[in-house]
Amino acid sequence: MSSPDSELAIYECSTCGDLRLSDGDARCCDGAMDTVETTVPTESPDVEEIMHDVFDISPTELEVCRQVMAAGETTIGELAGTIDRDQSVVNRHLNDLVDLGVVAKTSRVLAEGGRVNVYSPRSEEEVRRQLELGLYAWCLDAIELLEEVNEEKIAMMAENAEDDASGLGRSMVDRLLARGDTS
Repeated sequence: MSSPDSELAIYECSTCGDLRLSDGDARCCDGAMDTVETTVPTESPDVEEIMHDVFDISPTELEVCRQVMAAGETTIGELAGTIDRDQSVVNRHLNDLVDLGVVAKTSRVLAEGGRVNVYSPRSEEEVRRQLELGLYAWCLDAIELLEEVNEEKIAMMAENAEDDASGLGRSMVDRLLARGDTS
């Protein structure tokens, strides 16, 4: 895993054309890979988009997370009052954040008897690691999906060539839409 100070870049193998994301010394086909500047137009995401798209964190859940980070330590009741949400909603979001590994949950014995769950932020290093691992896993899934789409595209191009020869001529896009493979 890269350190927080290292800069990632895209590398390409001059022999096989394989692409890699690395913080340096990327190797393939027994040689060093070359740094590549991307020409693909992309829009830079913001934090809310990444948290929603990659980790399925809603704006309310992100608000809960930010409040836990600000409070340092809080209970469901305290947090529900702070963000003006029902305790059951706050509880559900806190449990999701605990599962994600960005919030810690401990149980505390109350002086008047009983127990209460206390939520606190995990260390910066733990949160960075969890989010980085999750992002990398999401990227691997996205790459696999793109490979499946490319395989489908190649198969449809072959079918399209056969259809063109027979005069059917449906476009590849029409076929993908008919199969429901685009989402």
